[in-house]
Amino acid sequence: MSDEVFNGKFSGSFTQQEPLPAAAIEAAMRVMQSGRLHRYNTGPGETAEAALLEQEFAAFMGAKYALAVASGGYALATALRAVGVKPGEKVLTNAFTLAPVPGAIASLGAVPVFVGVTESLVIDLDDLAAKAGSAKVLLLSHMRGHIADMDRLMGVAEAAGLVVIEDCAHTMGARWNGMLSGRHGIVGAYSTQTYKHLNSGEGGLLVTDDAQVAAKMTMMSGSYMHFDRHLAAPGP
Repeated sequence: MSDEVFNGKFSGSFTQQEPLPAAAIEAAMRVMQSGRLHRYNTGPGETAEAALLEQEFAAFMGAKYALAVASGGYALATALRAVGVKPGEKVLTNAFTLAPVPGAIASLGAVPVFVGVTESLVIDLDDLAAKAGSAKVLLLSHMRGHIADMDRLMGVAEAAGLVVIEDCAHTMGARWNGMLSGRHGIVGAYSTQTYKHLNSGEGGLLVTDDAQVAAKMTMMSGSYMHFDRHLAAPGP
């Protein structure tokens, strides 16, 4: 992954994906030819492609830990479970978002509480401040590449004791005042579905600096017996 900042005008298509690079196709072919398609099914001395992806993405994001999962929606639900959201609890989220965001909340039996948005399509920080005391967690969705004033938002969250999880499906690689999207909250969640910045067909990524949260997410989504095969996970 490159950390090069793009300052030009996008000239590609928003609806038609670019072909996969030859190197990616060759890497996929090597995995298929090995017959070992499960991320933990590696031979002696081998490292799974998924583990290498986690290591590279953690480095790109400047995060201590990263985890690859099956989808962006699964990433959100896993993050919510890892920070302790329980059935019946309220979780704040943007009123302007996509179905997988409140869907992730509902999948835990929790209750979405919608926060208004501004004409700029970002979360309304005044409405957030008014509702911050009604929940313990904010699942913040950066919709269509628009990022709210994260300095003010984190101030509101800190004052109210809100845990912030960032849905960065639309903002992978974007920055607020120099900080990458997904690095303000305790967890950043990303999608690698076909129409996102990284195209794996379907998939998701999570980053965090919190060792306990990282360990919980890894164990909730994979095999605890093979925890050590995650290169971007905390130590056992």
